[in-house]
Amino acid sequence: MHYLALVLMAMVGYGVFSILAKIALRNIPPEAAVIVTNGLLLISAVAWSIYRQVSVTSHISLNTPTLLLLLAGAVLSFSIISFYLALSRGPASVVVPIFSMSFAVASVLGILILGEPLKMVRILGVLMAIGAIALLTR
Repeated sequence: MHYLALVLMAMVGYGVFSILAKIALRNIPPEAAVIVTNGLLLISAVAWSIYRQVSVTSHISLNTPTLLLLLAGAVLSFSIISFYLALSRGPASVVVPIFSMSFAVASVLGILILGEPLKMVRILGVLMAIGAIALLTR
């Protein structure tokens, strides 16, 4: 499947997830919600790996890619916990769009760290994202 189709499915799925989580967080503390949703994510990931016959252990060793994944996991953990806390305390119509602006951060980092091409369209997109955050938080 083409990467654009996959990311569009992820976008819609994350939007639906955010609203379902917001409703659940009215009665369930964010700590429990993180464990339930990410526990299901872990089970799904293991099932996917088994279905695709991908040996996880054969790809993991003490090397730079594994260390980068561990660092990415730590950053993701911090980000997801922060998101759940924010979603439990603030309106979904503000929290979710701001959280979704992570694409702008990734775009800037892709240019600065990965050497991806700097295009005027990307610059405008990041500036619009900053403007969106300013508007949403008023």
